[in-house]
Amino acid sequence: METAAAERLVQHSAAKDTIQMDKVLIVDDDEQLLLILTEILRKYRNKFEVVPVNSGFAAISALRREKFSLLITDLVMEGINGLVLLSYMTKNFPKVPCIVMTGHGTPELQERLEKEGRRLIRKPFSVTELGELILSILGKEQILLGTMNGVSVTGFLKLVETEAMTCICEIQALDGRTGYLVFEGGDLYNAAYGKFNGRRAALELFKFDRVKIRFRNPPKKKFPRKIQCSIEELLNEAETG
Repeated sequence: METAAAERLVQHSAAKDTIQMDKVLIVDDDEQLLLILTEILRKYRNKFEVVPVNSGFAAISALRREKFSLLITDLVMEGINGLVLLSYMTKNFPKVPCIVMTGHGTPELQERLEKEGRRLIRKPFSVTELGELILSILGKEQILLGTMNGVSVTGFLKLVETEAMTCICEIQALDGRTGYLVFEGGDLYNAAYGKFNGRRAALELFKFDRVKIRFRNPPKKKFPRKIQCSIEELLNEAETG
């Protein structure tokens, strides 16, 4: 139940009619590895789109046609190798971050890449490791900021308002029921609980008594606002409803 609620919040955030999906360009002349990476990274398809190419030439062609949020490239390739491609990125797309995949990196090369602001991931690596690095760079990860135990929902809402917090709060009741509240500058923007979203979900969560709350920072791309009234109005409605 809680997983479905969280997924709906993410889907609202990444809806293509409101937010353009990030595109990640992956460059490697090992076509088998490229195919494997592309297929396994499909698990992140609600967060970013993978565009695979098998050469530096194809990468430059793609970069000229489309807008990418991130480049991931192998170093050792025929023709335009990874270092040449990185130089091209520095000159033409200096604001696009780059991840370098390599099994041949020396300490000197690593130092050079880090000075240029590149991220290095060593082969062999797990797809989970690569996926988490991609999410981190794109600003889509949700970092755990802290936890509160045995608090009342009303008390925690006052804290969020007073501190004008921007965060996602995972609300867990003693019996394990879980929902999510999304805050922007202390205002309640959205909520998810079970099959409910928005105002109805918030009212259901306000009924919880003593709860465990996990605070997480939201993705850089904002959730759409689904709740237009104030927290005080919602609390009054919950008390009289």
